[in-house]
Formats: sequence, structure tokens, C-alpha cells
Amino acid sequence: MYDKLNMPQIKNIIAKNIKKRDIPVHQLAQISGISTFEIYEIINGQLLPNLKTLRKLSEALNIPLTDLIN
Repeated sequence: MYDKLNMPQIKNIIAKNIKKRDIPVHQLAQISGISTFEIYEIINGQLLPNLKTLRKLSEALNIPLTDLIN
């Protein structure tokens, strides 16, 4: 399943949910325990996050993990 991740889908869903919740990236970083730099790399399509990172982001954004990996 993880080997079929769609980077454009992941970054778009994360960016959309950050905007939807009107949450600053630095605040998401604090909530999720992921660095601000890493979050910016993900939403700019420069980094494909591992499953652990996706889980942390999904929990911090209150979205199902399956939204990111399906």
C-alpha cells in the first residue's frame, strides 16, 4: 500500500487541511511533533513522508490516515 503513495495527493490534502483549519504551519509542527521545515518540504512536494509522519499529520489535522494513503 505505502509503495503506491501519490505525492501530489498527499501534499494537496495536507495543504488543503492546513488552510481549511486556518492553522499556521509552526502550530501544526508543535502539535504533530514534526519540524516546520519538514512540513514545508512535504507540502511543497520535496519530501515524501514516511508512514509514521503521515500518521502524526493525520492525527494533528484530525483526518483519517486513509485519506492520505488511498
